[in-house]
Amino acid sequence: MNANWLLKSSTLWGVLGASAFLSLMAILFSQGGLPELRKREAELQTARTRLIELNRRNRELMDEVQRLAAKDPELMEALARRQGYARKGETVYTFRSNRER
Repeated sequence: MNANWLLKSSTLWGVLGASAFLSLMAILFSQGGLPELRKREAELQTARTRLIELNRRNRELMDEVQRLAAKDPELMEALARRQGYARKGETVYTFRSNRER
């Protein structure tokens, strides 16, 4: 067989073209193909966004822990007020929401 003859063979080029087309279709539309890749990329972006938010929240909590360890008086008062405590002489008013009526 002559290499020149193979390069001029329309059958060979037809088979190679069909094979390339079928391979491309398999890559694009198979179960793990391009749509699945796009879905995974979207999931990855969502996870990255969530991770950034969790890191921000962790920094906030770490700051609060450090302030608690340092016995920050403003933080201590804010935490006490959240639990319903008041200073001497103060009156605490509580309001019912519409849902509790």
